Amino acid sequence: MGRGDGLLLALLLGVGIVEVVAGAWHSSLERALPLAGAAWLAALAFMLVRAVPPRPSAWWVGLALSGLGAGGWAAWQKWIVGLTRATGHPPLHSIFFGNLALLMALLCLAGLGWAWQQRSTRFFWVALLLSGAMGGGLASALSGTRGGWLALPLVIWVFYYGYARRWRALWRWLALTAAIAVMIGVYTTPHSGVEKRVDKAVAEVHRYMEGADYGSVGARLEMYRGAFWLIYERPLVGYGHQGYLPAMQRLETQGVLSPELGNYWHAHNDLLDAWVRKGLPGLVIVVSLYLIPLWLFFPGLRAESATQRSYAVAGILLPITFMGFGLSYSFFAYPAGVAVYASWLIFLWVLVSEQVLQDGCHVYTNEKPDGDIADANVSDGPHFYYRMVDS
Repeated sequence: MGRGDGLLLALLLGVGIVEVVAGAWHSSLERALPLAGAAWLAALAFMLVRAVPPRPSAWWVGLALSGLGAGGWAAWQKWIVGLTRATGHPPLHSIFFGNLALLMALLCLAGLGWAWQQRSTRFFWVALLLSGAMGGGLASALSGTRGGWLALPLVIWVFYYGYARRWRALWRWLALTAAIAVMIGVYTTPHSGVEKRVDKAVAEVHRYMEGADYGSVGARLEMYRGAFWLIYERPLVGYGHQGYLPAMQRLETQGVLSPELGNYWHAHNDLLDAWVRKGLPGLVIVVSLYLIPLWLFFPGLRAESATQRSYAVAGILLPITFMGFGLSYSFFAYPAGVAVYASWLIFLWVLVSEQVLQDGCHVYTNEKPDGDIADANVSDGPHFYYRMVDS
């Protein structure tokens, strides 16, 4: 176990502890244990993966094939079966499926830095990862998800800081132009349905502001209002997994919320859902799930090695996209959401720390170098020596 490993292990164990304590306090252990189990199994997997690190090629090829599989599955559903929105198998419904497919696409793009360093097989890996990115992006568009797009401004900044700021100005502008062109193309393509979904979201916000029919976006805003109301009532301990729905229905009966909104079993926002169910400890643990990985991976964005930066960019994208996903849906309310986040996090952290060990072998010694005495930095193969002469 190296630096940062203990912190991540404590984080995963802490997720399960908070779930079990809240479940025991509110007599809802049967709902809490699957979530705790997902986090604790990830902690066990972390130790196993740390003991036997995977090959980087296995990670990237698996990710690319996942993106291609998601894109093919979404295209089959949309254009052959005729579904309105592409979806996965339960519990990976359209929102889950589309957002995770978008994350696959972004992680494939992050891996291009690694692919470019594979001298003899460079173009194969670049083509494979680009194909995976296109497949994941297609699945996201055909699923009709909108919440994940909220993270795109921060995603663009991560790619710029990790990669593009080192490029010539011409290449930076070309990359930005290409990204904008792709987004415009996806938005204006009639068969994607993206334009209709965005226009519908804007119209629903206007109707909610006017007090008319609220639609799905207005329903979320109304649920957020109800969650804040319940948090105000019990900010420290929350209502538990089974107490949330009756509490929301009580607000509906009292006329605080609009009718029928008390039928949704989670708050459609990760921070609010964790706080209203598990109290302040639930809020703290979700914030930690976002901030600790950001703190661990951020230094890697400044690494000279493009391979190391590829893992760091992917590691930063994971919490940033989940923050965007969590603004409009409660991903961490599902064991599948906890499992995907935790498992991808540990694989990326093990890969980036292994790369640090390979690229950052710095040796400091006060032994006198051969030949004339010198006080200098000396390069010797893959190692770097800082030799100091004793006075």
